Amino acid sequence: MMNLPLTTLLLAAVLPGNLPFAVDASEDASSQFPGAPRIQSFSFAQLEGRWVFLGGRKAGYHSVGGGAAEFLRSDANREVWVIDTTVTPARTYHASVDQLPESLAVVRSQWASTAQLYFQDGPELYIAGGYGEDGTGKWVTVPVISRVDLPQLIESVMHGKIAAASVSFAESKAVQSAGGGLIKLADGFFYLVMGHTFNGSYLAFEGQAEHNADAVSQVYLNQIRKLKITDGSPGRLDVSVVETFEDEDQFHRRDLNVTPILSTDGLGLAAYGGVFTPQTQLNYSKPVYLFGNGKPMVDSGFDQKMNAYSCPTLLLYEKAGATSRVVMYTTLFGGISRFSWDAAAQRFVENPKVGSKTEPEYLDGLQWSDQISTIQRKQWVGKVETSEVVQTAGLPAFLGTGAVFIPAPQLARAYPGTDILDLEPLRGKKTLVGYIYGGIRASPYRFPYDKTATPNNAGAVPSSTNSLILKVYLDVSGK
Repeated sequence: MMNLPLTTLLLAAVLPGNLPFAVDASEDASSQFPGAPRIQSFSFAQLEGRWVFLGGRKAGYHSVGGGAAEFLRSDANREVWVIDTTVTPARTYHASVDQLPESLAVVRSQWASTAQLYFQDGPELYIAGGYGEDGTGKWVTVPVISRVDLPQLIESVMHGKIAAASVSFAESKAVQSAGGGLIKLADGFFYLVMGHTFNGSYLAFEGQAEHNADAVSQVYLNQIRKLKITDGSPGRLDVSVVETFEDEDQFHRRDLNVTPILSTDGLGLAAYGGVFTPQTQLNYSKPVYLFGNGKPMVDSGFDQKMNAYSCPTLLLYEKAGATSRVVMYTTLFGGISRFSWDAAAQRFVENPKVGSKTEPEYLDGLQWSDQISTIQRKQWVGKVETSEVVQTAGLPAFLGTGAVFIPAPQLARAYPGTDILDLEPLRGKKTLVGYIYGGIRASPYRFPYDKTATPNNAGAVPSSTNSLILKVYLDVSGK
């Protein structure tokens, strides 16, 4: 474990106009996707204009606003969904995971879990871990990694079935995690990034003041694991841990955003935000970077203010002509945030932390967000400058948690096989760059339901699955 060896500057708040682009995600396109499922915290892939959704939940945030504390089987998404966007309007297909044969019983349980770790590697989707009820009705974090052949899966689901032959899997505690990230880098290895294992009833965990016992426990991984995943016997995978990076201080995170990142060091991974800091029960603010064949680096000079919980991410890369300067832009849409941006005062405002769960007024400091923020990481030889910009336009509601950004497949990538879009071809115009899909929609404020009203207590915020499917436009005109 090491700190970032370059000089990283914490800049004052940068005005949105200092970015080379503006983001707009206000237009609802849900009428163009009849029958699309309302789900959150799922695994996702897309192939040739067809969207694939697997796992997650059909309910809002658990244990808040009168919702069930447990992750009930009835709230689990037990369907594999395919949305064909190559036709207008889009067509929706689905097939039940219960069709999977007994030989794939552990996969059946995993595919109905939530907060899975997943990564699309070309025509294959890898899914690790996840939390939910297993075949015996016990709540577990699943020690399984599965791989599905997307062309086979899509074809079968469009005919109401799930092709068992499209699935390979392995059982291993090395992949037992929920709320972390899974990514493959150019070195050919997979990296399982943080998360936690939760086993047992969430209601029972609350009942014992969130302390571990024989029947229920929560353990943070505090690790990034470098994994080698290969084919074993037919239908099986082999998983081995090549290297483990551990940091109980900075890796004690779940429900974070793990994304690919480009820099002068090549392709790497970035870990942004995540919860909960042990002493204050707030979010983490220091990004963690790792580049293939290297060690994790904590950006100790930068504090992420906004949108530090699992949410959609738009990735853009800019190389400044013949110069050595490169810029990576990571835009985060809503979710849950420690701060909000006061546009009139041009400053970040810390959300209040008041009381406790047993008191009449309780605000935990992590508020639902309707703002869009961009982390801008500029890099020259021997120097990195990281800043955070809040977009002028926000979201039409408090959403983003457990949702995904689906980039338009025809747009040029800055690095093959990733969702990092190349900024250069987008200059001088306004472009539809993708969609925000799924997740949770919350009502954190009382009537009239905006930020001028009294906030609802933490733990009493009404929420549901989000029904909006938002078009995301990038305006790089005149820049």
